Amino acid sequence: MGSVTEFVNPIVPGFAPDPSVIFVDGTFFLATSSFHVFPGLPIYASKDLKTWSHIGNALNRHSQLKLRGAATLRMPLDTGYSMVASMGIVAPTLRYRRGTFYIVTTNVVVDESNPDNMSIENFFIRTNDIWSNEWSDPVYFDFNGIDTSLFFDDDDRAYIQGCWMIRRDRQPTCTIKQFEIDIDTGKPLSDTKEIWPGYAKYDTEGPHIYKVGGWYFLMAAEGGTFEHHMLSIARSRDIWGPYETWGDNPILTADGKDEYIQNIGHGELFQDAEGRWWAAVLGVRKQVDGTHGLGRESFLAPVDWPEGGWPTVRQPRMKFTRETVPSLAAGAEGMSLAPPPFVEDLYIRDHDASKYRYADEGRTLSVLPSRTDLSSPAETSTFLGRRQRFLDGAATVRVDFAGKAGAQRQVRAGLALYKDPIRFAAVAFDFASNGLVYEVRNSSTGLRGTVTRAIPDELKGLELRIKAAPLRYSFEARLEMKEPRTGSEAGWIEVGSMEAKALDSRDFTGPILGVFAHASDEEGEGVEVTFRDFELRAREHLDD
Repeated sequence: MGSVTEFVNPIVPGFAPDPSVIFVDGTFFLATSSFHVFPGLPIYASKDLKTWSHIGNALNRHSQLKLRGAATLRMPLDTGYSMVASMGIVAPTLRYRRGTFYIVTTNVVVDESNPDNMSIENFFIRTNDIWSNEWSDPVYFDFNGIDTSLFFDDDDRAYIQGCWMIRRDRQPTCTIKQFEIDIDTGKPLSDTKEIWPGYAKYDTEGPHIYKVGGWYFLMAAEGGTFEHHMLSIARSRDIWGPYETWGDNPILTADGKDEYIQNIGHGELFQDAEGRWWAAVLGVRKQVDGTHGLGRESFLAPVDWPEGGWPTVRQPRMKFTRETVPSLAAGAEGMSLAPPPFVEDLYIRDHDASKYRYADEGRTLSVLPSRTDLSSPAETSTFLGRRQRFLDGAATVRVDFAGKAGAQRQVRAGLALYKDPIRFAAVAFDFASNGLVYEVRNSSTGLRGTVTRAIPDELKGLELRIKAAPLRYSFEARLEMKEPRTGSEAGWIEVGSMEAKALDSRDFTGPILGVFAHASDEEGEGVEVTFRDFELRAREHLDD
C-alpha cells in the first residue's frame, strides 16, 4: 500500500454553506452562499484539498445587484421547530466551460411592506479570469424556484436545473425541473419540464447533474437543511429522463447517527487530476449543549464510485486519510494562493463605501457612524466584520481616542458578534456617557439585555475583545489610563458574557465578528471613529 495523506475538516470553516466545487488547470475552486452580506459569493481556491485560500468574491459591486430585500425572518417548520431564515444570495453552482467560469444562483427578495411576499431572482454571472475578481453583471432568467444549477453537455448545450416551488406551506415543497438555456443571453430554448420528484420528496433542492459512463446522474439535497438533511441520487440515459431513483438512497446523511458533524447535505461531487471522486458538503459541528457551533460549514469527504455503478459518499470526519496521489502532493509543494487584501471584510447589505477608510496599510480603519443600528431589517449600518473561522479564539480592536467625540456627541462604537438583525451582541464605548455598554439581543426568543459600566474620566485608550469558546462568549475591555493604575483594570475586564446558545437557532448563516459605529442624532453621523489593529485570531495565536 502506498503512502496516505491526512485531510482535516472543515475545509472552509465558519459561515460557508452550500459548497460548489470545480477543478480547473490543477486548482480546485469552491463557492458558497452568502445571503444578506456584501460582498457576496466568496470564492476559495486550493491545490491540495487541504489548504484553502479566500481569493475573491464574485458579487463585489453594488451595481451588480442590491441586497436591500435580503431580510431575515423567523419561520415555523413542520418539525415543530422554527428557523431564523436569512434571504439574499443562496446556493450557487460554480461551473467552467471553454475558458469561461460561470456561477448560477438565486437572490431571494422580501417585500418590506409584506414580509410574506417574496420574489425570486435567478441569474448567472461569468468571468474569463477567476483570479481577477472581475465578474460580469447578472444575466437573469425566468425560473419559479431556487437553488438553480448549470450543466453543459458534450455537445455544448447548456441546461438549468432547479428546485421548482410547488408550495411553501406543506411537503413536498419542491420538485426538480429543467430547461435548456442560451448561455449567452439567458433566454430559454425549451419548455421547463419536471425531471425528478426526488427520493424523499421533502424539500428536494440543490440539484446537480454529472455525466458518467453514458449516464446522467442527478443528485439533490433533501429532508431540509437541518437534522433530516441528506443527499440522494437518480440516473437516466437521457438528460430529460426518465430518472431512475437509486434503491440505496440516501447516498449520505447523518440523520439518526451519533456523529459530531451533523445536518450533512447540500453539496457537490467532483474529481481530482487522477479521476478520484470527492464530495464537498455542508454540515454543522454540533456541540455538547446542542448548539450548532459556527453554523453551516463546508466539509470534504471521499466518494466511492465503482465503474457502471452508483456513487456513495463516506461520512465526513474531522480527520481522515486517503491514498496519496501525485497531483495533490505536487500541488501542495507549489502552493502560492495568498488572499488579496481585505477579501474577508463583510458589510451588511448595501453598504456606503464612503463611510469606511483604511490607512496605515490596513492597521487603521476610520468610519462614519450610521443612524441605523444592527437591528435594521432592510437598511445597512456602519459595520465591518469577518467570518468567525474558529471555535476558540478572539476578535480584538483598539478604539482611538485622539479625536474623542465628546460628551455632547451621541455616538456608540465597539465590537459586535453579528448573525443577522434578529440576533447580535456587542461591547461598546458610549461617548456620551463615557461608559462601556454590553448589549445582547435575540428578538426571535425575546432575549434583550443591557449592562453598563462607568469608567474613569482619565481614560487614554481602550481595547475591546470578544473572546469565543465553543459554548460561551465573553465581551471584554482593557483600559489604558493617562496615569498608570494597578488592580484589575490593568488587564482585561469582563463587561458581559453569554452562552453561545443564546443566539443559536436553526438558521442559514454563522457568526460574524466586527467593528461598528452608530449615532443617535444627525450630529453624531459626522463624527469619525477610528479603530486600530482589528483582527481575529484562533486561540493558538492569542497573546493573553
